[in-house]
Amino acid sequence: MKPRTLVILLVILVALAGAGALLIHSRDMRSSSGEMGAYLLEQLPVNDIASIVIETPTSAVSLKKPADSWIVEERFGYPADFAKLSEFVRILKEVKIGRKFDASEKVLKRLSIKSPDDADALDEEKGTRVRMTNSNGKCLLDMVLGKTRAKDPQKGPPDGQYVMMGEAPEIYLIDKILSSLEGGPAEWLEKSPVQVDAGEIQKITCLGPGETPVRYLFERTARGKDLELIKPATDLNIKKSSLNRLSNALSSLKITDVEASSASSEVIGKDASVRLDYTLFDGWVYQVYMGKACSATVTCRIRLEVGYQPTGPARPEADQTATTEDKAAAGAKSKAATTAVETTEENERLKRWVFTIPERQHQAFFIDLEPLLEKKAEKIGSDRASPGR
Repeated sequence: MKPRTLVILLVILVALAGAGALLIHSRDMRSSSGEMGAYLLEQLPVNDIASIVIETPTSAVSLKKPADSWIVEERFGYPADFAKLSEFVRILKEVKIGRKFDASEKVLKRLSIKSPDDADALDEEKGTRVRMTNSNGKCLLDMVLGKTRAKDPQKGPPDGQYVMMGEAPEIYLIDKILSSLEGGPAEWLEKSPVQVDAGEIQKITCLGPGETPVRYLFERTARGKDLELIKPATDLNIKKSSLNRLSNALSSLKITDVEASSASSEVIGKDASVRLDYTLFDGWVYQVYMGKACSATVTCRIRLEVGYQPTGPARPEADQTATTEDKAAAGAKSKAATTAVETTEENERLKRWVFTIPERQHQAFFIDLEPLLEKKAEKIGSDRASPGR
């Protein structure tokens, strides 16, 4: 190859390399400046988030992380639904920009993206404001969500939403729907206050209110066995479907809201409420205070407490030595002490709240034995007097 030809080729390669670098730089600049297809919140420091406040024109919820777990501030520090919160943050990180345009006053009103605390705006002109801060109170995100948008409302649901970042003069159309944030504090609660395996329930006792004798007692002799009625004695059969509802009522419990325990002490106090005790094989005892009767128009409430009932040590085999027996007894004593501490801590956590639950769930905690019994079928024909000739 001639020297002159080689020089020309090198010049062409340098020019192409420069053009490629310029193209890449231009693309990166478009992405960081909010062009179509770019991630809107790619740089959001997720691990630094310590507070999330969500405001709508009619409600507000404050999710806080004072220690290692998230709570709902408006619900007396009750645990937040971490799965829902994590999913929300994940979706935020994945939001991409469809397009952006200037945020004039007219457009803000039309897209319902005015701040919810704007006293001069109508409710239909306001959006949902999301603010995130770190543990030092530094703002990490300030965003207002407006109306959703569908490319073709006649053919499908919304596929995008209008948002505005802080006081920026632009509105973005994003490719995600974030309208699920519009629920109040109750929507962010952890719905399962306890984790109980129905198969670990050794006995269920219904008693109260006050010093009233035991209403009924069901017990099983070992894991995997059926619960059997111990008291009162009856010649009627147990309705298995109702007994299954009763035994699963605690493990399937889902709340709708919480109140401070002090607010309902007269309605659901120890002396005013029927109580169901769910005793587990490991000694844990969940006490469910049922409160007064409820209906579709009267809120259903329960209160939960936890106690500990020591279980007897396992009986050693006849050929076991005294040393083995002593070790087993020492191990059981140590385990009992640990369990007693755990149940005390759990009781301190749960007794702070009264739980609101659906009527059907409230009905599953049977406070009388009668619904748990099968009614005797009436005999027909054989007991009827024979007609005269």
